Formats: sequence, structure tokens, C-alpha cells
Amino acid sequence: MLSTIQQLLEKRDTKTLTDALIHSSRWLLGERLHYGPVQQRGLMANWLDIMSRSGSIEQCATLQSGNIDAGLFCLTSSSSKTYFVTMCEHSDGAIKQLLQWVDSASLAKHCNADENEAGSTNATSVDFWPEPDPLQLSEFDPQLHQYTTHAGISDVLYGSLSDALNTKLTAWWHIWQGFDSAGIESVYTGESHLSVNSTVVNGEGTTSSSIASWLTQLEGKLHRRYSQLEQVVADNNSVLVRWRIDADIKTDNGLVRVRLPIVTMLTFKQNKIESEYWVIDALAFEKRFSTPLPF
Repeated sequence: MLSTIQQLLEKRDTKTLTDALIHSSRWLLGERLHYGPVQQRGLMANWLDIMSRSGSIEQCATLQSGNIDAGLFCLTSSSSKTYFVTMCEHSDGAIKQLLQWVDSASLAKHCNADENEAGSTNATSVDFWPEPDPLQLSEFDPQLHQYTTHAGISDVLYGSLSDALNTKLTAWWHIWQGFDSAGIESVYTGESHLSVNSTVVNGEGTTSSSIASWLTQLEGKLHRRYSQLEQVVADNNSVLVRWRIDADIKTDNGLVRVRLPIVTMLTFKQNKIESEYWVIDALAFEKRFSTPLPF
């Protein structure tokens, strides 16, 4: 069912996606759930507008597990790259939910490039970007996990992982949830790629210092940081992880408690991370908390 989005973006095919959406389908964009044909047609129109300003679109990674398809896409132009993740849950040819997480800060620069050259548009905003839902509900249901409040990989796993890959993914989670900088070299190699939105954190040959620096930056700028898993979808050597960080950040009005949703797409090779992409919706965060991301 991921092909319905590809056809919309690459061929401007709205009919295939419309036919797959049913009255109860929900579509997440900008940290807001959209219901019904009127709202969802508006999202299609916005994506077509985005594509009219894009040079090309590339599918960087994909996975399929049961009734869930997911893909990492990259929009490119002469001056920018914008990553976004699409996850589709379907049943009997119908889309139950379509969830999208976009590097909205890069998208704003991407969409406004022409206007910015004329000096008429703010590159840090997108006019049609939704207002996020006022409530941030967790996907982790404590009623289903009565003996722990700290979700592990197996608690939220959809699909299956080999024992070796499960061990490595658990070690990866300990790095980012538990501030385990000593575990970096056991999970990453010198050729591992790590991007946070459009910013490349780690390139070839700089594993320990660059990833450790990013981990330290998170810990330093997000005070009283607590990370929680929401969902893990696995397929062979590809994994999609939905997680969040609850933390205090410093603003002009003092400390503000925030919740930051993150989607990470990982691919493994020989039980080490080959590529890792984090997607964070900066515009949704700023709209929700009236303060920009601290990094």
C-alpha cells in the first residue's frame, strides 16, 4: 500500500490513494490526525504543491511487516534535501492509517526557495502546515504491560527479529535511552551513516567522536531527559522505531517541559548499523510549545 503514496508523489495520481482510503482512515501529518475525504484531499493537494517545487524524489529505505509498510523518502532540489517517513497500516486493500513524519524545517526552506530569492517569504514556515493536535497520547499502553513502565524492544515489536539483531537493537536503544556512550562502537562502524533530519551527524571514519558528540548534545540541551519507545516495526535487516523524549528545555520564559516525537529508520548489515535516519517535525514542535527546537 506504500505504492499509493509513491504514485501520488511521482505521478500525481490522486485516484489510487483516494480509492484506498475509507471513511474511518486517519492520516497523520504535522503531528495532527486528519479524518474524512475533505481533510485528506487537502493533504493530497499540499503534497502535489510540494512536488511541483521539487527536483526529484528518492526512496532511500523500505520495509514490509505483516499489514504495515514503511518507507524513507528524500526530496531533493538544487539547494536542499528533505527526508520524510511514511508508514501505512492496511487491511484487505484498504488503508487504516497513513502516518507521515517530515523534516518540516528543511521542507520550509525547500518550498520557499524561490520566494526567498525575491526576499518576500520566511524560510522557516510553511503556510499549509497543520496545527498539531493539542493532546500528545502515547502509543505505549501500560495496561498491556502491567509489569514495566519502561518499554523494551520486545514490548513494542511488530514483526520479528533474529536474536543477534534484537541484541544489537537493544544495545542501540541503551545508547539513546540510557546515555550509554561506551556502547557506540559495538553498534556503529566507521562507515555507518547517521542523519538527523538533513544534517549528517556521522560520516565515514568519524564514528566515535561524532555520534558521541550528538549524544552529549542531546543530554546537555534536554534536561531531565527521559526516552520511551512507542513502536518498533521490523523486517529482515530494516527497522522503524517510533520513540519520544520528555525533557525540560530552557526558553526565554524559563524551563518548559516538552515531549519530542522522533521516528528513526535503521538498516543493518552484518549486525551493525549501516544507515540511520532520524526525522523530527520541527514546525510541529514549535507550534505546540511556542519555542524552537534547542538543536
